[in-house]
Amino acid sequence: MTGVGSRGTRAGESTVKIINTDGMALIGPGSEWFWTALSGIVLAVTFLAIYRQLRLERSRSAIEQLDGFQREWGSERMLVHSLDAYIARRDRTDPADLPPAAVYALANFWDKLGLLCRTGHFDPKLVGKLYFDECVEIWVLLAPCIKRRQVQRSDPHYFEHFEWLAGVMSELGRRTGAPAFDEATLTSVLGLRINLCEDLIRVERALRTVIVAPPDATTIRQPEQFR
Repeated sequence: MTGVGSRGTRAGESTVKIINTDGMALIGPGSEWFWTALSGIVLAVTFLAIYRQLRLERSRSAIEQLDGFQREWGSERMLVHSLDAYIARRDRTDPADLPPAAVYALANFWDKLGLLCRTGHFDPKLVGKLYFDECVEIWVLLAPCIKRRQVQRSDPHYFEHFEWLAGVMSELGRRTGAPAFDEATLTSVLGLRINLCEDLIRVERALRTVIVAPPDATTIRQPEQFR
């Protein structure tokens, strides 16, 4: 019989130990190696738990931020700006001749979202699932105006994050086989978009309207002591 960690040998051969357990101790003197290793394992598990919690918190925060963007994009103010831009694109011969306030408000919204994606706060694929159609369409709508402003201001970085995000969304759409959205497509849907914006604005304003009706005299009862 051979000891722990050794191989059986033939006559005249030396014993070779794979694991040397001589002098090992788990408790008391000489057990420091065990407690050091155990501490390392505990620290590693704790680190993984903290990392997982941080990822969950970051995901929760990102979802809350995206919900905030969703509410802002669907707000009456943004709907009015979208309506103004669509109407100007339909009625004016110059595609870059859009209301400055509408251009700034719409482009600034997408520029902020693009910046958060570029800096790693949001996953572009997640944003694409929520905003793919809107982002590409608004870029096609505003691109002539933004490009002209970049030249006029000698500033190629003017709303560059919006431009970058639109490019990413277009590439994601191409990979998934979505039809490309271009000038011809925009022209074909202008009427639909105008009607949709008008309907949504009407709903928002109706929800803000408070109707005060006079009380029904037949439902008013006098207290018992006044009868």
